Amino acid sequence: MHQLDAIGTLLDQGAADSAVRLLRSCWEPELPPSELTRMYCLWIRGLSETGEMGPAVTLAQRAASEFPRHPDILIALGNVLDLVGDYDGAKVAFESAIDADPTGPLQRYNLGAILERLGDEDSAEQAYQTANNLDASQGPMVEATSALGALLRRQGRLEESEQVYDAYLMEDPLHVEMLVEHGICLSDLERFEEAIERFDFALSVEPEHAGALYNKAITLFRLACYDDAIKTLDAARGSDPDNPLTLAVLGSWRLGVEAELDIALSHLYRALDLLLERHVDALSAGYASVVIEEIFEALWQSGRRREAREVARIAGRHEWITPHIFDCINEADYGRSPLASTFEVLARAEAFERPEHWPEDCDGYTTGLTVIACDADEARKLTIEYLRAIESTPGVRFHVDVKPETAATESGLIAEGEPLARGVARVNTYRAYNFRSRS
Repeated sequence: MHQLDAIGTLLDQGAADSAVRLLRSCWEPELPPSELTRMYCLWIRGLSETGEMGPAVTLAQRAASEFPRHPDILIALGNVLDLVGDYDGAKVAFESAIDADPTGPLQRYNLGAILERLGDEDSAEQAYQTANNLDASQGPMVEATSALGALLRRQGRLEESEQVYDAYLMEDPLHVEMLVEHGICLSDLERFEEAIERFDFALSVEPEHAGALYNKAITLFRLACYDDAIKTLDAARGSDPDNPLTLAVLGSWRLGVEAELDIALSHLYRALDLLLERHVDALSAGYASVVIEEIFEALWQSGRRREAREVARIAGRHEWITPHIFDCINEADYGRSPLASTFEVLARAEAFERPEHWPEDCDGYTTGLTVIACDADEARKLTIEYLRAIESTPGVRFHVDVKPETAATESGLIAEGEPLARGVARVNTYRAYNFRSRS
């Protein structure tokens, strides 16, 4: 169907609003199944990209009820449930897609991403490996390889991660993105000269590749080549002037130089503005967390504590806040206590009037938190204080359920015997929003 090709092109070009309008005008429920399923997938994607998450979920569920064994429909359902924070539902959808077509690598990769969000990294690793093995006739799957390498790197399994990237590059030695990923891993292994060789090779293929320039700058900084590092990072900014991470790091590096204070702050706040502008898009929460921590740390360590706290409040609203940010603020506000324990908390927020930073058609959410406190009552009090601080919207009500305390060392937050900074210490599960049904 020619119109569906045009709609797909509009979506690929970032014109989701136009694509959705065209889809509404050409909807025909009597289309042949092959065209109807494609239309459903395009429409679900378009609604997701325009931020109409309630209708996107409803449409995806309708499509799945009509085509319960169609892998593409089930993948689309899993993707939209992922975007609204229903990770358990997304997991079921991707597992159903695998059951419908066990040979498809995409559903395996998507399942791995969801399992990571749910904290099941062992199963996520297996899913990524399976996705690569299923796609072996065409070589390893780029997305699965990148995700697997990043997962291993975060776990500190740097040698294994390096081997994953190296194996991919044996098949496709000129893949620039993978060259950069490999260079990052080599830099983390403190094989700095090899890392720079990888970045330079990537830049020989694509001379203005912002990722290669950025990571080369980071590696030069680790080698204490500060002038060259700043020069290279400036080149990365020139190549990609609206990259939040590049701006945040450049601002952080320049913040200690009094003559460059205004420039440094402009970089930091531009990075924050870019995050806020793009948060509706498919912006990775993990990436945003890295950027926000860079901004927070630069402000906090330079004594600009009030500004750093505002950054933390914004991070909490958008679920970009990190354990390090929590720890800094908690220590300043409540101090550390050798008597504190960790508590798992399920918090629910409800509002009759939707705060502007919540999705459309949403009247509440649930989230899981780890809280450090001296007892369950204090855990409940500290949770509500945190939620009120980040929401700051009249009329939002909170309900907090506190589970029995957990040994501090079992929580993975501290070393044995170290006093704990009291307060909310970690977000365990991202917000699962409740959407109002439409009549």
